[in-house]
Amino acid sequence: MYPVIAIDGPAASGKSTVAKEIAAQLGYTYVNTGVMYRAVTWWMLEKGVNILEPAAVEAAIKQAKTECWVKDGETFFRIDGVDPLPHVRDGRVNDAVSKVASVPLVRQILVAAQQALAAQAPLVMEGRDIGTVVFPKSPCKLFIDADPAVREARRNKQGEADVIAKRDKEDRARAASPLARAEDSFLIDSSYLGVAEVVAQAIEQVNRVGMKPVK
Repeated sequence: MYPVIAIDGPAASGKSTVAKEIAAQLGYTYVNTGVMYRAVTWWMLEKGVNILEPAAVEAAIKQAKTECWVKDGETFFRIDGVDPLPHVRDGRVNDAVSKVASVPLVRQILVAAQQALAAQAPLVMEGRDIGTVVFPKSPCKLFIDADPAVREARRNKQGEADVIAKRDKEDRARAASPLARAEDSFLIDSSYLGVAEVVAQAIEQVNRVGMKPVK
């Protein structure tokens, strides 16, 4: 298994931007697990699955063929052979993803796919449950947070209509793999820091635990 840097945090905390930069600096492969849940959500909506019914979501995901792999430093995800990436930021996906992601079987299937990626390349993986569920034994766990008002403003600037308080409540309250900070994670508050400052703190922690860049 290759090393994994586990990055968690709530919506719009800046973890995606930071994770990409850390991966670039270290030569690791960046993995956004949230995109996988969005991809499955889009597929469910396209199939007309009633996402308000967990049993219907479970029945549908059992029939889906999900594939995830690393190639040339990039992560690829397909569902029934289709690339869902162009659709994962659709407004309807934003509205529905928390419901689909809360279904235990969906998380079970995608967590297994995420764990399998560590056999292919060193990873910087970000999401909601990486340090607590997906890679709880990672020696480098980061939790990136920010003030809710700051995160709301970031989402609005991105042209997305997430209601941060609602997303936080859904992410933290779900029974399956809720958003939570691992006890041994390193906390970074990105509220009033620039990207370079957050990345610098993260790289300092990476060095502290002895993780090395790819040569």
